[in-house]
This record gives sequence, structure tokens and C-alpha cells, in this order.
Amino acid sequence: PPAATPVPPTAPPAPTPAPPLPPPTVAPPPTAPPVAPPVGPRPTPPLATIEQAGARIPAGGTLRVFVVGSSNAQWQTWADQVHLLLEQLGYQSPLVQGTEMHNTTQPQWSATCDDAKEISDTHTLRIAKPGWSSWGFAYDSMDGCSSAGYREIDDYAVRCVNGWQCLEQFSGSEALVRPSDIAAIARGSELTILHNWVNDFTARFHGSHCFGPEVPSMGDADLTIDSLRRTIRAISAASPGTTIAVMAKYPGAASRVVGCEYNGLNRAVQEALADEPNTIFVDYDFPLHQDMFLMSKSGHANCRGDKVMAKAVVGALYDAKVIARGLAMGNATQCLGNAQCEALSPECCQASALCWPLADGRCAAYSTGE
Repeated sequence: PPAATPVPPTAPPAPTPAPPLPPPTVAPPPTAPPVAPPVGPRPTPPLATIEQAGARIPAGGTLRVFVVGSSNAQWQTWADQVHLLLEQLGYQSPLVQGTEMHNTTQPQWSATCDDAKEISDTHTLRIAKPGWSSWGFAYDSMDGCSSAGYREIDDYAVRCVNGWQCLEQFSGSEALVRPSDIAAIARGSELTILHNWVNDFTARFHGSHCFGPEVPSMGDADLTIDSLRRTIRAISAASPGTTIAVMAKYPGAASRVVGCEYNGLNRAVQEALADEPNTIFVDYDFPLHQDMFLMSKSGHANCRGDKVMAKAVVGALYDAKVIARGLAMGNATQCLGNAQCEALSPECCQASALCWPLADGRCAAYSTGE
């Protein structure tokens, strides 16, 4: 048989190429840790200041503030703006020690001012009694109240219920605020501010239940003077070194603008209290025809009005030589209602109710907070 034809050997199959290796993973560069915000006080406006020798509290000294008020201390920022201004001027203002009953340090509600962050960082002890009149802070007990519920004050029968128009549903948890309790707290302050007589005259409105058969006239300040004296003298007896500042009654509102002024009443109270030791009166004006009052809390000053009041407190302290450093203020006639903020000098900017100095040195419009 023929020889078999040899079969060439079969080549082995080519190996399947390995899949390509994934590119090496490159680790992202490490993330820098977040930069912590700078520690320390927020930038403060470069205030124009004045200095004097012979004042009781030097620049940089301690000035603790305690406030006694009505709804103005509960729904407005003026007390907090006083605290803020004093700190911006270089004074140390630690919190006054309160009590279990009286320990409020900020408004229950307030408008949102342009410097709301700075204001919210302050804590100022206050007794705030919405609707109360000055006589609610003037007596240590209900002794002297008749069986009909009235106390005789300066020949007037005054109802022994403290609250808006002396109605029981507005009186709150306390029947009265004892001047002895106010004085005990005031011992821990260099400055106690009384702004608790605003409602002495709304108590005379038609429909009020505050008086017996005879209602004092709207121009009669005798009840206010008697009540303020009782509170002032209790504080002075307990703490002769505490300065007592009595705030003027701010103007009446016609919606958002000034509707009436109380210059005569303020002057009568100021003159009657002039001989009280270590007591000063804080007077001020709101510009006419300008938006100065809240709509949400009728009759109450807005952020602009509050700042006017705060600057007036600082001015009164400086004039009485309580503090060595104060605010340099431009002429009120030219500056108080001036809204041309960018064109104002630092002194006029500070005196304007409508402007405020920014941290970068510019003078800018200051809003109402609403």
C-alpha cells in the first residue's frame, strides 16, 4: 500500500491577549481643612468720638446696664442698642445678675435692624411689663389698696391692677414690681435706666379702668413724678453709686410718623427730678415726616427710633460726666432728619436718625427694620 502522507502538526491556538490593566488610580490631593472664622469681635464702625477729663467711668471702664420698662423693653431694641454702643465706645458691659423672677436679657420680639447680628449678640438685663404704668413699679405691697381695689395717689383713686388700661387679663404673673426688688438688682449696675412711664397717659384714654371717678388731665405729670421718685429713691438708698437715667416719653405715632410730641410733659418730669441724686434725664427728638414707628407694634419706635434713643442715653451720660468717651454728634437741626447719608460727615452721620456708619467708614441709610 502507498505510504501515508504525513499530516503537519497543528499549531497551538494563539493565546488570548490579557485585558489591558486599568490606569492607576491617582488619589486626589488632600483637601485643605476649612479656615475657621477669625476669633474676636465683629468689625465695629469707626465712630467719631469725643473725650473729657474728670468723668466717673474712664474709657475702657466697666458700665453694667439694667433696664426697667414697659413694652418698649420687650418689643424694641433701644436697650440693646445702648449696650452695643457702649461696647463700641470701648466700655466693658458684663451682664447684670438677675433673679429667678427677673432674668430677661433680650427682647421677646423685635424688628430686624440692619445691625441685627450685632444687636443679637448683646444681653442686657431688663424688667419689661407691657401696658404697665410707672405706679406699678413704685410700691412694695398692696397695702393701701381699698376693698374696691384702688390706691390713693396724689388725690386720685388709681386702680391696683397693673396692665394695659388696668385690665386684669393683661396684668401677667406679677401683681406689682417692688421698688425694693428693683433696687436690689440695680446694686449690680453702674447704670439703671427707667423707661416705665410711657403708659401713664394711655391709662387715661377713654375706656380705661385705671381711675376712680376723677381722671387726671393729659397734661398732669404729678402721678408720674410721684411714682418715679419712689423708684428712684429706693435705688439711691440701696446703691448710691448707681446712675439712674430716666428716659423721656417718645412722641406719639400717627401710623409711621410723629403725630404729636410731649415736650411739656417731658420738661415737667425733668424739672421735678432735677434734685434727685445721681439721676439724669434723657431727652431726644424724632425727625418729623419720617418713618420712625413700627406698623406691627403700633405706637412703638422702629429701629431708627431705637437708635436715636440709644445715642441720647450715651449723650446724657457724657454730658453728666458719667463717662469719659462719648459720641461726636453733628448739629441736630442739620443732621437729625438728613437722609443724604453718603454725603454726611462722620459726626452728622451719627446724629442722623436715618443713617449709620458702616465698618468700612462709609455712611449708609439705616432702615426701619420692617
